[in-house]
Amino acid sequence: MYNCEIFSVRKSKPDFEYASQNAERLESFLSQKEISAQYFTEISQDPKRISAALGSSLSSADAPDFYLFLNTLNTSNSASFKEIFYEFITSKEEELAQEEAYQNKNPKIKIFSLGNLGNGYRGYCFRIREKRFVVLPYASLTGKELIELVDLTLDIAEQTFRDTAQEYPDGISTDAEVPHAAKKEGFFASFIPHKGDSKNTKVRKIVVLVAIVAFIGALTYVINFFIIEPARSNKITSELKEIAYQNTAETNAEGDKLPEQDWAALKEINSDIVGWVRIDDTRIDYPVLEHEGDSSSSQYYLYRNYKEESDTYGSVFVDYRSTESTRSKNVILHGHNIQTGAFFHDMMEYGGLDGDLDFYKEHPIVTFNTPDGDAKWKIISVMKTSTLYEHGEFFNYMQGEFTSDAEFMNFVYNCRIRSLFDIPVMTNENDQLLTLSTCSYEFTGFRTVIVARKVREGEDEKVDVQLASYNDDVLFPDVYYVRYGGTRPDPLTFKTAYDKGKVDWYDGKGNLKGSETLTATAAANPTEPPTEKNGKKATQPAEVTYFTVVFMNYDGTTMEAYSVRKGDPSPYPDYAPTMPEDDYYTYEFRGWDTGDVDMNNVQYSMNIAPVFEPVLKE
Repeated sequence: MYNCEIFSVRKSKPDFEYASQNAERLESFLSQKEISAQYFTEISQDPKRISAALGSSLSSADAPDFYLFLNTLNTSNSASFKEIFYEFITSKEEELAQEEAYQNKNPKIKIFSLGNLGNGYRGYCFRIREKRFVVLPYASLTGKELIELVDLTLDIAEQTFRDTAQEYPDGISTDAEVPHAAKKEGFFASFIPHKGDSKNTKVRKIVVLVAIVAFIGALTYVINFFIIEPARSNKITSELKEIAYQNTAETNAEGDKLPEQDWAALKEINSDIVGWVRIDDTRIDYPVLEHEGDSSSSQYYLYRNYKEESDTYGSVFVDYRSTESTRSKNVILHGHNIQTGAFFHDMMEYGGLDGDLDFYKEHPIVTFNTPDGDAKWKIISVMKTSTLYEHGEFFNYMQGEFTSDAEFMNFVYNCRIRSLFDIPVMTNENDQLLTLSTCSYEFTGFRTVIVARKVREGEDEKVDVQLASYNDDVLFPDVYYVRYGGTRPDPLTFKTAYDKGKVDWYDGKGNLKGSETLTATAAANPTEPPTEKNGKKATQPAEVTYFTVVFMNYDGTTMEAYSVRKGDPSPYPDYAPTMPEDDYYTYEFRGWDTGDVDMNNVQYSMNIAPVFEPVLKE
């Protein structure tokens, strides 16, 4: 029969109190296992106190043969065992090393895991010659009653001691390569799974490794994006600026004014450089590039610099919808909003949804030079708009060309009613526009857009900014009113607004020809049906009538199209795409906008735009 000392650790009060209250029952149970419980010792979970208590007990003349630690471990791996028993085991190994039998043999006390005792929590056992030590986790953590846990542990420990008695007769190993549970692991051993680790330890190390890799990856990205990439981008841009601005003289020998940029030198570097955009006293000062073959699915310089190298920051480039390049009626420029301040980020200085009128007054002019000549452009609109149909009625500001003067002026009107500011710059159908666009974050898919018109020949480039004011009736996308409330203004067309005296910025000839319909905001222009000799529209039998339902991307490109025979079962609900949900509302299919077309007499193909009803979330 073994003599036993029971240590009950006070760290877990419920487990400790339960062990104390059931001490007699535990002693009775141990006696059935031929273990005599001589002492029941209360102790704190302090490595020094435990080491001292064990040292004192082992040095006494009547030292027990068996030490049982109840409610001691509170981790599912070996961490708490190492923390509590490292000092004791290390001191005993140092004592063994002084003995003649173990001198120069690096004696190590062999620690054995008792496996999963419940809920993944393990116990451990070890021997020092004839003395046996068994250490248990908190009973409450294993989900077992204390006596049940002790019974299970003692059986496993006894079997472990028998199985290892021949290989480790004194519970001691002299092989330095044998994994040692009480030895503090090195840095790499603490994170790299290796032979001898328990399953839970391996899982823990793998999780830690993944976390470390993720952290290093995130840190690398942050360093690259906010330090390395900005420095690289600034260096590349600075190199080009030195070349672009090398014309320091204002005039040549003949007295002719020199271009601000050296276009010959720039074109030699990259023939795609077609302009240079700048807003004084901001960081916006960049070359403008254009790539032949750009489309809605491919913008070459979106993530390339002027050297045509891959670059997260990309370049400022001309939108493919400005089909006449820098001579387009509306020259559309895209630039990233880089949080480090690069490219078009400083467009944010014109303000958020409320605008910053003071900043506008200090920066009312955009400089946009091309090989055709240097030019100043007066800002006429600073707007916040969306690229998503689900945000409500959609205004596509990315229209580079126009079919008529009426359409052009209606486009200008739509830009102005969306402007954060009322700006005292006259505009007419003979003007050319410049549009700067960058990502904005007031809502998902928002853009900050600056629209400017070219300073006319002989016109003073200065703007009387003191006449500028906040626009008290800005037309925002519907999502704005869903979130912030208020009443959405009912927009007119340019002609209607002008006739009602609501336009004070127009100085054109009037009597504008053509349709005001903005092709960029319609699904498409219906093709006119054939005309009879007498001028009347031809009609065809209804049974051969077709029309086309078209779903459009925000940029005007076709997403899906369906030819429908008149009289066929309605395909509308089935064909309506699912609209993504916002934080505040979603959209449900309502029907189709057929305009003023008489659907009873449609022979020709036409496009019909889907209509969605906003539904507030509860």
